Amino acid sequence: MTFYSIEDRLREAIAEGHTKVRVQVAFDFTGKGEYVSVPESDILELVVTSLHEKAGGTVTRGTLILENTTGSYCPRSFDAYRPAYNKFNGIEQADGLGNLRPGRMVRIAYTTGTDIPYVKRFLLYVDDNGFQQTATGYKGRVCSVGLVDLAARLKETDKEKDWTNPEVIVHARICDKEFPDRSIVHLIAARAGLSVGDNDCSTITEYLPYVNLTRSVWDELSDVATIYGAHLETAMEKPLVFVNTEDEVQYFFDSSNVTHVRMHDLRSQYRNTIRLRWTRYREFVNTELWRYSDPPVIYTGGLVPTYPFVLDGEKRGIENGGYDAHYTVKTTEGKSLAVVYAENLDSQDDFAANIVTSGPPLQVLAYDVTTRRDRAAIRLGTETDTVLLSATISGDAIAGETSFSYYIDNATEVTMNGTVAENITTLYLSESLRDGIPYYRTFAAGLLDKLARARKGFFLKTNRGVFHARVGAAVSVNLPDGLVCERAEIVEMELRYKAREAFHASFFLEEA
Repeated sequence: MTFYSIEDRLREAIAEGHTKVRVQVAFDFTGKGEYVSVPESDILELVVTSLHEKAGGTVTRGTLILENTTGSYCPRSFDAYRPAYNKFNGIEQADGLGNLRPGRMVRIAYTTGTDIPYVKRFLLYVDDNGFQQTATGYKGRVCSVGLVDLAARLKETDKEKDWTNPEVIVHARICDKEFPDRSIVHLIAARAGLSVGDNDCSTITEYLPYVNLTRSVWDELSDVATIYGAHLETAMEKPLVFVNTEDEVQYFFDSSNVTHVRMHDLRSQYRNTIRLRWTRYREFVNTELWRYSDPPVIYTGGLVPTYPFVLDGEKRGIENGGYDAHYTVKTTEGKSLAVVYAENLDSQDDFAANIVTSGPPLQVLAYDVTTRRDRAAIRLGTETDTVLLSATISGDAIAGETSFSYYIDNATEVTMNGTVAENITTLYLSESLRDGIPYYRTFAAGLLDKLARARKGFFLKTNRGVFHARVGAAVSVNLPDGLVCERAEIVEMELRYKAREAFHASFFLEEA
C-alpha cells in the first residue's frame, strides 16, 4: 500500500512545516453529485480516524464541527423561514426534511499554505444522526456531523436472508478482474451494487470450488482480505480497494518530524501454534449421487436388495409428494460426503431410462433437480405391482468434508513458552498450489512466522501535514534511544484539524 500521490511543492511544504494545514469540506447537499464547499471559516474542527479492524478491513470515521451562529446548518430551518440568511438546507421536501439529512456524501481535502491546490483525501457519508445542533445559551451554537465511510453501509447488507436459498459462488478464483463473473471479490461486491469499475483490485488466482455467503458484504470481504494478505478499504479513488502489493517504505519518522513517541511490545499478539479448521470442498465429475435404498427391502438369494411397489398396499415415501433425494458421494478413501452443489445432472428422460425393475416399469410423476442444488424432488408411481431393482441419479457435484484441519507450530517456542495457539476457521482457505505448496499451508507458515517473532509497536504524533498517509502503508522509524524500526505498518491513524490550534496527526504502527 502506498501513500496518496502529492506534488513536489506540497511535499516540500509538509516537510518544512512552516505553513498552516488547511482543510476543505464539500457536501453533496442535493444528492445529485454536485459538491458545494462550505466556508473555511465555518470549519471549527475536523477529526478523521482510519483503522485496520481485527476482522481484516480498514474503516474510516470522523467528526466535523461547524460554526452555526446564523443557523446555516439547521436541518429544521428552511429558506422560506429566514431567507435573509445563507442556508444550505434549501426548501422543505415531501418527507419534511431539506438537504441537510443523513446519508449525504462529504468530500474532504487538505493542503498547506495558500497557493497549493487541495488534495482530495476522503469520501465519507453523514451518519444516521444527521446534522446535530448544539447550543449553550445564545453562544456556542455549533453543528456536529458524524461521518462514516462506505464500509459502514456494507456492514448492513444481507441482514435479511432466505435461509432456504442461500447465495453461493462456485468454481471461482479469489480475485480476477479479467473474469469478474468468476471472481469471488467481484461477486461479493456485486451484492452491494458495486460494479466491476467500482473495484480497484489485485489478481489473486487461488481457486475455491464453493463458497456459501451468509454474512454481510463487508464481513465476507474482510475474511478474504485476512486470508490473502490484502488491503481492503473503501477509498477516495474507488468505492472498493482490494490490493495485496508489498510496496517500499513511504515515509520516515525521525527527530525532525516526531513530537511524541511511545514504543511497546506486541506480546499480546504472540502465538507459537496455528490451528486451521474449515470445511474442505471437493469436486466430483460424472459420479453417482443418489441411489434408492429406502426400506422395506427384500434381499434375493445373492443378497441383492429389491424394493417391492404394490398398487393396493401401503405406499412408499417416494410415491407421495414432498420426497427429497439427498445427494451424497463416496470418496476414494471410502468416506461418504454430503453434496452441497450438484450440476449437469441426469435429465428426467435419462433418469426414467435408468430405472431397472423386475416387472412393469415405474412411472416418473415428478422429477425436479433445479430448485435445490443438494437434492432432487422425486415422485414415482405404479399402475400394477412391480419390484424396483435400481434407481439412480448421476452428475457433477461439490461435496464438503467438515472439520478438515491443519496444525503447525514452532517447536522451539512451544518448548520455551508452552502452546499458545491461534485458532482460525474460515470459508476461504484454498488448496491451490503456490510455489508448489497448497496455499493453506503457505498462509499458516507465514502467519506463524509473524506471530512467533518478538515485534514492537509504536505510537507517534507529528504536527506535519501527513494527510496523504494511509493505513496499510509501510513506514520507517529512526529515533534516539533505540526507537528504531526499519519497516512498520500503519494500523491506525488520526488527522486532527482545529481552526485555532496546530494540526496533529497520530499513528499506531506495528513492526512488519
